[in-house]
This record gives sequence, structure tokens and C-alpha cells, in this order.
Amino acid sequence: MREIKFYSRNDLASGFVLKEIENYLIEGRAEKEELNINDLIEIYNIKQYFEHKLYLLTWTSNEIEKYEKQVNIYFKKIGRFFHSINSENLADFYNELEIEYREDFWALFEKFKVYERITDLSFNQFLTENNIWLYQLLRHKTLVQHFGNVIKEYMLSDHSVAELLLDEYEMQHTTDKEKLNFPKELTFLDKERIIINYINSGSPNLNYLRLIVNVQSNKDKLLLSPRTILTAKKRVEKEEERLFPEDSGMLVETTVGFSKNQEEVVISNIDGLSIKTMYSTKWFENNTDYGTLLNNFIYLFEFVDYQMRCNFVNKSNQMGVMEKILDSRSRNAYLTGMVFNQKDSLSLLQINGYYNELSSLGVRIELVIEWFFKEYLPNEFLVSNFDINMPSTHSTLLEKCTNIMPAVESVLKQFILYVEEGIVDFDLLEIRSEHLIYSNIPSLVNKKYAYGKGEEFDYASFLFFSDQSGLGYSKKNQSSYNNYFELLCNQPLKLADYPEYSHNKIEWLIEKNYLKNDEEGFIVFEDESVVLVMKDLFANEVVNFWRAPLIMRNALDKLETKNVVVFESSLLSKPEQEYINYTLNKSQFNNGLDLRNRYSHTQPKSTENDKTHEYNYMIFLRLLILFVIKINDDFCIEDMLSRREAK
Repeated sequence: MREIKFYSRNDLASGFVLKEIENYLIEGRAEKEELNINDLIEIYNIKQYFEHKLYLLTWTSNEIEKYEKQVNIYFKKIGRFFHSINSENLADFYNELEIEYREDFWALFEKFKVYERITDLSFNQFLTENNIWLYQLLRHKTLVQHFGNVIKEYMLSDHSVAELLLDEYEMQHTTDKEKLNFPKELTFLDKERIIINYINSGSPNLNYLRLIVNVQSNKDKLLLSPRTILTAKKRVEKEEERLFPEDSGMLVETTVGFSKNQEEVVISNIDGLSIKTMYSTKWFENNTDYGTLLNNFIYLFEFVDYQMRCNFVNKSNQMGVMEKILDSRSRNAYLTGMVFNQKDSLSLLQINGYYNELSSLGVRIELVIEWFFKEYLPNEFLVSNFDINMPSTHSTLLEKCTNIMPAVESVLKQFILYVEEGIVDFDLLEIRSEHLIYSNIPSLVNKKYAYGKGEEFDYASFLFFSDQSGLGYSKKNQSSYNNYFELLCNQPLKLADYPEYSHNKIEWLIEKNYLKNDEEGFIVFEDESVVLVMKDLFANEVVNFWRAPLIMRNALDKLETKNVVVFESSLLSKPEQEYINYTLNKSQFNNGLDLRNRYSHTQPKSTENDKTHEYNYMIFLRLLILFVIKINDDFCIEDMLSRREAK
């Protein structure tokens, strides 16, 4: 393996390689009589460093000029060599290549138009008889266009090419990836044929099979029939049974219980990956007024936080780095992780247990929800005419699942009408026939939510709060913290106390007025409230402006003037909108549960038992409770601001 290889401007080994390049040029290694193909591609890699203006700090401007002239002279040898490649010697030269130089070979093959001297017949033979990594070839658009039919036939003969199609069209990549070019001759039917062959192959990768199951068909990318999707789904089930026997895996336990003997309202215990939460039934027996029963979802079950932000949405920062990298997912998928799944299980167990406990006390959650719209809103906010009809006691679980979403959508449309018209007019509501889009539900309140915006916000947040920024370690005190924010809160340090490689990051934060040097030269926050509100945005992706303390609201206004925060107004925050779309439909995410369409557009299978419908009904109820909380929050904030203006 050769030591001189160019990967990128940011390659950490550049210093070492540049020193080797210096020795190479001083010794004049390229001036020997016989240079083989690897020697020539080594020169190409040297030229890449100079073209990207990567030099040793010890080089003078005269030395740089001299080395560049030397490399340009050597490079002419590459051109002469590649012009000698033809159909007869192509395979011989290719098989001489060292592995790390094969990718460079195709770049030079394209640059010097070697393809013009290779017939389709010869190239077809070359592909089939040699160990060609198609991924490297597909990165070169001109080559793919020139040998379109040959490459198409080669792809059709190799089912593993399906992974390249899925990598390009479906896979969510954690780093930037160069675009692959597929032959225009490869039709969507050809692509489906490759996918089908992959599904039926001897050892398909389970991660890619899962991607196929959730493909959103697009004639310009992948267009798969329902039959193909079903075949993939069945193969996934087969592979999961084979790879994950019943007793395998890691135990993640979530328990919710209700105790008649417990005095404390709630006792929670977290032990590793296990969560156990117990609630006192005495509390529920002694507090059966409907207002308290709804407040339990906020203060006992914590469906929302103190800013009324939904707690069971997925948050990217709650996923570990390895969890993001190792979990192959579609770029069109809703991001889920271990924390999300555990919160999902916990909240469903809570509402299911609560539903049963209240039923034993003669209270139906459905009636509590009707009370909120029909009595609470008129009495508390003088808002009349809201109406909702929840599934009855005698409805089957299937009927409950079928009937609850029309009720939910009706009351949300009533809320939209109230925001826009100031009144719920059912005659007008009947005339309006627009489809309900959750992101378009307005708010009674201006400046409802704040979101981080732009590259400056992303980079500053990364430096302060990510455990990957490289700033959380203090060499001076030999202490390590989760992130730079924690280090700043605990360790007074001067710029000289930091390793040199981190100076440019810290100086950037100073330049952007997030940090400053105090009178003694220690690095401190320019405005701690600004960094604290950025921390909240990093953790939760949104701030409910009027639920935040005044000092945080002032900080958000300050950040808006820097164009790193934007205000928007809607009933639901963006993370909540995404979560609801994930749960109810597939309009935004291809891995959505699609529960609304399941009960609205198709009749569920008769083989599905009541347990399945009960589980889904609890999901519907959980969403409706969230809507109740969000609507109440909107009315409360609007009422608070109105009273403030009246003073």
C-alpha cells in the first residue's frame, strides 16, 4: 500500500503525506526510466495536494513554486500513458492497480477520454471478467453516458446492484456522499427487476430489505409495485425470525402500575434501560373533577413539558452517534431511536392504565374530552359552539378506531375556523371542504414558536452543546465534560489553556459575540441568557416563546436580530407536526404508522384481534389529548396577552 494518497482537504493525515511528497520530489523518484501505472497515479495524487493548495508550513513560496512546476512536468507522463490504453491492454493495466488507486484510475480514464478508444464489446468483456467495483465507475457521469447499454446489462446481471440503487435514492447518509450516475437506458422496470432479484437472493442485507419496504415510489428514482413491496415485507419477517430468535437481544423494560396502598402520587425508578412508574389510585379516587383528570396528563404523566411542548416526539440529540451511524434508514423516514421507542411505550402504558383506572371509577376519558370542548372552553374563555362526539361506551374497538379520527379532525377544523373568523359557524364549516393539513393549523397567538435558523446557529450550537465538537476536554486540569458549555460553566480557562487546534473554533465564537475575554483574560459568556436559550433550542428544536421566562424571550429577540432565530405562529410546533404526520399518514415520512388511512380508506383485516385495535385506539386517544393540551395552551396564552394589553 502506497503512502501518498489524496482523500480530501480535511484529511488528518495530510501533514504526514505532505512530508512524504517532499521527500518524493527532492529525490526525483518520477524521473526513473520505467514508471508503472501505480507510479503514475501516485503522481496524480501528489498533484491533487497542490491543486487544493495544501502545503507544509515549512515550505517557502519559492519552494512551493518549484515543486508545482516539477509536478506539472511529471503529470505530462500520465497523459502520454493513458493515451496508450486501448481495448487490448485495458484489463492488464487495471489488474496491476493497487486497491487504493482504482478510484483514481477511473478519474484519469475519464479525464483523458480513454473510453473513446474502447469498444462496447471490449468494455462488456472487461466488466464481466474482472473484479470491478461498480460504485467507483458510477461516480463518473461521462463514462456512464458513453457505456450506458453495457453498464445497464451488467447491472441487470448482478442483484447486489440493488444496494447501490437504494444507497443513492433511499438511504439517509450521515456524511456527504458523491452522487452516483445510473444509465439513462436503465428503465424503472429494470430497476424494479434488480430489486426483485435482490429480495429473492440467497443473502440479502436486512437493512436494505427494510428500506425497500418503505420506498416511496417515484418514476425518476424507484417505482415499485405493491406486489414487490409485499414480497420485501415477507422477506423482512423471514430474515428477522432467522437473525433474531425470541430470546435474543437486549432487555428494555417499561412498567406502569397503579397501587391502592401507595401514599405518594407517583414513584418512578430508572435502572439502566428499565423504567418503572407507580401511581396512587387514592389520588385518582379523591380527584375526579374533569379539570384535574386532564391536568394529570401534564403534571403526572408528563405528556408535555413546562412550555407545553410534546415530550414523546423524537429528538435528534437524544440519539447516540453510533445509533445514528449504524442504523440504516431512509432519507424519507421519521427518525426514531431507543429513547423515542421507550417514551412511546411509556406514554401508551400510561394512557392505557389510566383509561382502565378511570373506567373502574365510572369515568370515561371520552366524556372528559367532550367536557373540555363543550363546557370548559365556554366557561373559561367565553368560547361557544365547539362540539365533538366521541365514540360511545357500546362501540366495538374497531368502531372506536374508525370513528375517533373524524371527531378529531372536525374539532381541529372548528379551531381553525375560530382563529380565522372569531366564531365556530357550522354552516360555514360544512361549505369549507379543504383537506386538514396539520402544519397549517393556525394559532391565536403571534410569535408562538422560535426556531434556530441558518449555518451560524447550527455551528454555534454544535460547538457549545455537541459531545463531538472536541471542546469538552480541559488538558490543563485533565478534566472532561459532556460538551463545551459544561466545561465553560465549570472551568475558568484562558485561550492559551486550550490546545492550539481548538483556537480557531473559540475565536469564531468570540468573533460572533457568543464568548468574550473578561478583564483577567478568562473566556466567559458574552450573554449567558443567549447561550441558555440556544441550549434549549438545541435540546428541543423549538421554544414556546410566551411560555419561556422573560430573560429567555429577550435573548430570543436578540438572536432574531442576528438572523439566527426565526419566529412562526401555529397551533403545533414543527416537531409536533412531524410526529403527528408520522403517526397518522405517510404524507411526509415513508415509515409512518398510517393509522388514519388504515381505518378511513381500508377495512382492517378480520383476523386482527381486539388487542390490535385497543392498542391503536390508545394511540388515537394520546394524540387527541395532545390536541386538547395544545388548544388549551393557545387559549391560555391569548387570554394572558389580552389581559396584559388591557392593563
